Amino acid sequence: MKKYLFIFFLLLFRFVFAASATEPFRFALFSDLHISTVNHQASEDLQNAVNDVNQLKNIDFVLVSGDVSNLGDTASLKEARKLLQKLKMPYHIIPGNHDVKWNEPNSANFVTVFHDDKFSFIHKGYLFIGFTTAPLTKSTNGIIQKKDINWVKTMLEKAGKDIPFFAVTHYPLQTGDVDNWKDMTDVLKQYNVRAVLGGHYHRNVLFNYDGIPGIICRSTLRNNDFVGGYSVFTVSDTLTVTEKRIAKPETQWLTMPLITIVR
Repeated sequence: MKKYLFIFFLLLFRFVFAASATEPFRFALFSDLHISTVNHQASEDLQNAVNDVNQLKNIDFVLVSGDVSNLGDTASLKEARKLLQKLKMPYHIIPGNHDVKWNEPNSANFVTVFHDDKFSFIHKGYLFIGFTTAPLTKSTNGIIQKKDINWVKTMLEKAGKDIPFFAVTHYPLQTGDVDNWKDMTDVLKQYNVRAVLGGHYHRNVLFNYDGIPGIICRSTLRNNDFVGGYSVFTVSDTLTVTEKRIAKPETQWLTMPLITIVR
């Protein structure tokens, strides 16, 4: 009897997992906020993004992919946290090169304010895993610390090779941006990676990280425009990415099949 009950619950688990893995969902991505105590426009742009995404009824969570502050100072990071806490949905956050420089004293500020510089969670059958890419000093390319590569590998080992996942970081994982980018893509490609999401370039662009799609998104800053914005991702059989300018309709700029990367 126990044997049959075990088989029943195993099949039930697989059915629920398979159903959740194909259930469509949407999330938003904020990047390159550049909050500063001397630049109130950046705070206004983030507040507008928060207000705008709160009015969308089908956004499950928000990813924040780095350059949260402009100088990495505690006051600016706390201001960003105060604004992000007004979101009606959960948010998950990592730092960028403006927040952390590995060899500088203020690198600890981000963890002090946000309690961590990485995240890992499962949502409707997809794993989301965020990690830090940061330079040693202002004038150097980014690197990924060995301990973070090991942490990502451990999280993926625990999740298993069947679960599809998105990685989230700030820098693009390519030459000229991150010196040891291939150390990370070699790990990601061993598992069911679908894409790497990030920012840094303040524009929408699709890259290729050794066979892995790299989706770079716009900043929340308005720059020379009248309003700022953010990105919205729809996950179903395909991945659709739209740009959402404040108080404007979404504009689709990317759609791609969600296929397993050939290992």
